[in-house]
Amino acid sequence: MATLFIYKMSDQLDMFLFDENGILSMPKLTETMEQRISPNQNGLISGEGFTNITTFVYDNVHCLECYCTTESSLGYYYQARLEQGNVTAEKVQHSYFSKSNVKLTSDGNLIIKFDWTSEEKAKSRVKEMIQSIGVELESFKITDGMLRHIQGQYHWTSAKIDQIFKVGDKTKKVSYTIDPSDTDSRSLVDEEYKDHGNMCHLAFEMPFDYEHRHRDTPSLINVKLYREGGHRIVINEDEFGNNGDLNIFQIYLMNELLKIKNESDGM
Repeated sequence: MATLFIYKMSDQLDMFLFDENGILSMPKLTETMEQRISPNQNGLISGEGFTNITTFVYDNVHCLECYCTTESSLGYYYQARLEQGNVTAEKVQHSYFSKSNVKLTSDGNLIIKFDWTSEEKAKSRVKEMIQSIGVELESFKITDGMLRHIQGQYHWTSAKIDQIFKVGDKTKKVSYTIDPSDTDSRSLVDEEYKDHGNMCHLAFEMPFDYEHRHRDTPSLINVKLYREGGHRIVINEDEFGNNGDLNIFQIYLMNELLKIKNESDGM
């Protein structure tokens, strides 16, 4: 499972990053990132930075993709030492470098993708590093209104409602699923509680009718949205027939969610 976090770039951008037409320039972004290339020793990442910087075009929008490497810590330990016949202990921090995948678009949107849950704790540092190239980022927030809008427009399979307040009912939160093969049935739990709390999770199927989709990539992709835990978006990379479809779907999904957000409750 991969976790996505969406951001929008604010108007506070370094003017150097724009071309003569006032469009965010992929070559200038690439040049700036190449000045902060991740160092490595025989292939082992040994510092923070950006690497594997490439560009592509989707739906007439120019996109930049790269990896961002950041330093993380597993905490401290005490290393035994022998000095002049005396055994001592030295407090040492155990650190390592993790990676995240970053996609930026010329229309000012950004995706940070983590392949493992343990990598997500680097999110704040990744955001700081991206902002260091001259952009300000605003987090995309998943809301109750947005989730309910999606529930009404797409085939959904599971949901969670919290902050429930219903007279005579002590239930505070409830999670429920429906049979994904039964598109006609309704959830009795959903009908009972949907108007008495805030929706904080929804799993649904996003249509993916990409013209050049690989034959092994389905036309419906499972997506999970979590308002809790930092507005997380989760997809299963194993559903995709190749990396090209995976990359394109992330941009497509982001555009659709931004559109839904604007339709339901504004950004």
